[in-house]
Amino acid sequence: MPPTPAPDWLSEFAEAVPAQMPGWNAAVHTLNAPEALRFGTQLWDQIELDGTLTDGDATEAVILTGPNHDRFIAIPVHHSDGPGLTLQALRPPDPTGTLNLTRFTAPAVAGLGPDPAHAVARMKDGFLPDYERALLRVQIQALRTAAAGIVQASADWDDVSGTLCDTEGWPIDDKVYADGKVARDAAAWMHVETFLAHGPDVLAYTREAATSRDYDYGPASTDLRRIRGVETTLEGAQQVQTEWEQVVALMDGSLPGSRELYEEEALEVRNSEGWHYADELIYQGPALVRAAGHLADRADGERLAENLRQAAALTRSAPDAHHGPSAPPPVPTASPSAPRRGR
Repeated sequence: MPPTPAPDWLSEFAEAVPAQMPGWNAAVHTLNAPEALRFGTQLWDQIELDGTLTDGDATEAVILTGPNHDRFIAIPVHHSDGPGLTLQALRPPDPTGTLNLTRFTAPAVAGLGPDPAHAVARMKDGFLPDYERALLRVQIQALRTAAAGIVQASADWDDVSGTLCDTEGWPIDDKVYADGKVARDAAAWMHVETFLAHGPDVLAYTREAATSRDYDYGPASTDLRRIRGVETTLEGAQQVQTEWEQVVALMDGSLPGSRELYEEEALEVRNSEGWHYADELIYQGPALVRAAGHLADRADGERLAENLRQAAALTRSAPDAHHGPSAPPPVPTASPSAPRRGR
């Protein structure tokens, strides 16, 4: 069967996205075989590929890009009741390669109708919150692993540092002692980078989801108070990283070969300056993970309870064969969702 041309409303849908979702952009892409394969490998959930990108029926798709570089793909499909779009999430930004997407359920594939305004509204109100909740869980897990890595780097050094010193606490061999600190700093900084990549998003969620009562008492109160300085820690670590990037740019712009000569030394300086912030994250990092996890669990529980209340209300409002239709159920209160992410 020859490929089906993309419908005119595909362009209209792409135009409607930025109009209804500020900060988002959308563009129609040609789906030749290489492009279809490229986007297929970028899907969050490979199981959901389901032939939509590989059977050759669709020649175009819409790629949507958010303000934080999150991306969705909308592909034209034909159902028994008419044409529409299937919407899937592409892999989210992961500069440090620490997001383990396979451990968590991807946002459900959304079926959208051909009306552009209605399709965007459904994506904005349904699919996007699902995506943000799923991504939040992945980011929390990445920070949990990073926090444990910093703790381990510190513990490994503590285990051996004492044996490298005399009874008065002075290093027996200055070079061996210094090399040990260099190794500790490098191991810790790798995990600090994960906090720089995903910590601001998780912190923004935590700050928005927590109430004054959460700070005063409750399961997360101690952790919420403990993370009050984490923003300063992340800002300081980011400054160290920015200065390192500037040094690298200067090395790249200077005489050929200078980066090879000085990069190792510059790395040691960055990691050494970054240890202060890694040390702060030994306490602040796990607290942020616990607080965010608690608030996310609570939001999921509240959302499930609201869904059950809505289902019960619909059941009560169903027509009764003997008594006729009952009164309409009250309008349900919107269930909590993950706040929009910010950098």
